Amino acid sequence: MGSLIQIKHNKIYDADSKIINYLNPDFIYIPYEKGFNLNIKTKEKVLKDSILLIKDNKYIYSPISGNVLGATKMIINKQIGPCIVIENDFKETNNKIISAKKSIYDYQKDEVNKLIKEYNAFNKNLDGNTILINGIDLEIYEGTYKSIINKYSSEILEIIDAINDIFKCHKCILAIKNNDSEIIEKLVYQIGTYPNIELKLMPDLYPLGHKDILIEELNLLKNNYKIIYLTIEDVLAIYNVLRRKKPITEKIITISGNAIEKAKIMNVKIGTSLKDILNNNIKIINDNYKIIINGLLSGYEVESKDFIITKNIKSIFINTLDQEGAKECINCGLCHRKCPVGCDVRNNFKLEKCLNCGICTYICPSKINFKDRTVK
Repeated sequence: MGSLIQIKHNKIYDADSKIINYLNPDFIYIPYEKGFNLNIKTKEKVLKDSILLIKDNKYIYSPISGNVLGATKMIINKQIGPCIVIENDFKETNNKIISAKKSIYDYQKDEVNKLIKEYNAFNKNLDGNTILINGIDLEIYEGTYKSIINKYSSEILEIIDAINDIFKCHKCILAIKNNDSEIIEKLVYQIGTYPNIELKLMPDLYPLGHKDILIEELNLLKNNYKIIYLTIEDVLAIYNVLRRKKPITEKIITISGNAIEKAKIMNVKIGTSLKDILNNNIKIINDNYKIIINGLLSGYEVESKDFIITKNIKSIFINTLDQEGAKECINCGLCHRKCPVGCDVRNNFKLEKCLNCGICTYICPSKINFKDRTVK
């Protein structure tokens, strides 16, 4: 495993840990894949949290109540795809609430796995003897995980302990950065009630928030542990499903960049367009900008604000366009020496192992963008 690196910090990108709600867009755009069938007719009313699309045992729920207008195409992750358009009636009318168990400790393994997939909290079965909770945002200016812990620390500790109890795990680790003093203080104050949870304070190095890197740094592979890996966002989603029996239809994201007035952590409906978020919540101070999704180092650019927030969106950066172009490679070898998995983008060496972390581009003195050379 290669060396981890310290990323130079710029406070202009930092967001306050307070989570700001934007839950009332005029329209929602719900992406769907081939094979999904609309569970309601066009022009009819859909209720909040009701099943909008269905395929076998997979369900897509409506985040709002309103009228189904039909289909359109928007940018979904890296490409244009189909979406169902719902016009918001702002009433949040929903189905009758299904009661959950009085105690989350009363669930059985099979019940947990059924519910978390049915309500879109997690798409795989929980199965293992060691729980690893990743509370480390992957990139330096993503503050989503930190904000979730700061606001929901008691809920998070309760559900981690419950999962540990239900699945009879022998080890349970919650990993956070050692310089996040605000959440360290909050967790240390509360974690005494949960002796089975081990708090691991990790150095602020990149890309320690990546699943494979974190597991390697914690030496969890040497004893053949069967790991249940969850992010702090997964944990909150599982809590909401088991406590409230409601589908996951909202998403907490970081919005930052040097082309906006103030960075924010926002809670939005899944299916909200980036255009609506920016127009109603963010002041752009430089019109000569680019849009980067999921991190300044490891993210990708999109060319339009007609971009939809899906479950896998963590951050959006609005950054001024680079004025300085790339220079010729000087073969310094930094990209290879600093790669955490030993890739060499100059010679296409071990690119199949690439994490897409972007260190090679970040570290390059010639400012070469290597992202188009990687395989993922």
